[in-house]
Amino acid sequence: MPSRSTPPPKGVVFPQNDSATYRDLLLFEERLKTTAASLQRRKSRYQIFLLQLLIVIAFLLWEVLLPPENSLLVVPCKMVLQRVLPSVYTTEKDVVFPPYFASGLLFVSVTTLVLFFASGMYSEKIGYANKYVPHANRALRSFNMYLNVRRPPLRSKFYWNPITFFFPRPAEVSPNASRSNSRSTSPEARARSASTSRPIPTIPPAANPRGELIFSSKVDKSFREGYERHRATFERKREEKERAEMRKTWLGRMAFWDREGSPTTPPASVTPTVPSRTASVSSSKGKGGGNSRSGTPPTTSAGGIVMKPRDRSRSPRSGDKRDGTPPRREKGSRRDKDSGSEADMRTVALERSFGQDQVNRGSRLPVE
Repeated sequence: MPSRSTPPPKGVVFPQNDSATYRDLLLFEERLKTTAASLQRRKSRYQIFLLQLLIVIAFLLWEVLLPPENSLLVVPCKMVLQRVLPSVYTTEKDVVFPPYFASGLLFVSVTTLVLFFASGMYSEKIGYANKYVPHANRALRSFNMYLNVRRPPLRSKFYWNPITFFFPRPAEVSPNASRSNSRSTSPEARARSASTSRPIPTIPPAANPRGELIFSSKVDKSFREGYERHRATFERKREEKERAEMRKTWLGRMAFWDREGSPTTPPASVTPTVPSRTASVSSSKGKGGGNSRSGTPPTTSAGGIVMKPRDRSRSPRSGDKRDGTPPRREKGSRRDKDSGSEADMRTVALERSFGQDQVNRGSRLPVE
């Protein structure tokens, strides 16, 4: 009976595995990563603005609460006035601000901070950047995709972290030990533990700092591997293009540590490739030795004599090179064999012609 083909498991998706699908998916991934990167840059700018505004409010609050003799705002203003108007503002003359100058600046700063949150600018410029990736992953869940923008922790970039000396991290349990423990437990306890708590595998940090699009295990493995190869090729070309554009600028010319030598390709070998044909030993033994006509014998790397099949057309081949000349005895034996065969053929022809003459003469004699 013919073997039945096993049906694919339920829930497995088999997308169209071709370059057009890879290109469209790569464009979609680049659009997601570009949008996420632009939102993060805008978020950083507004975070810096918010931090500067808070520092200004704290400084002005200090100026309002402290007495005028301990004012810090007077020091830079006095230096500027002495530089611009040295005849009017001497070193002995004190500079005094109006009493409501610091209070007015504090009021303007606090009003700006209130409007920053009340107008929805914080939720639009900073909060939306934090919600974009979760919203995108929630929409991509139905397509068995996930946008991974997780970065490795900062402690992984250091060879030795001194904080771990005071706050050691708990040792991670190896998967082999967990498997052995699960095997040693009884089936009832195993079923009870599986029903109560099942650990969810965490998603590792992305290999690409810009993020990457990963697929669920429901997607065909061959499609995932093919798309990863296509994406790796695209990322390598993009990095090379950015590096070339960076070298055109003055900052790239000064960055001597980023200079990479052009890879030197070794020269191609001039020796032609020899087809790997081997002579059959059985045919050579069956014909009483000699060279086999079924193929060319293997060439020797030590520069020995290479025997080639005899050309019956007796026409010289163009481009044939012999690594060595056969001995003279072999040439003489071949010539003797050729001359002997020609002499035998001539003798047989003479005998046949002589026998034919005798028959003709016998037929011409008169009968008594």
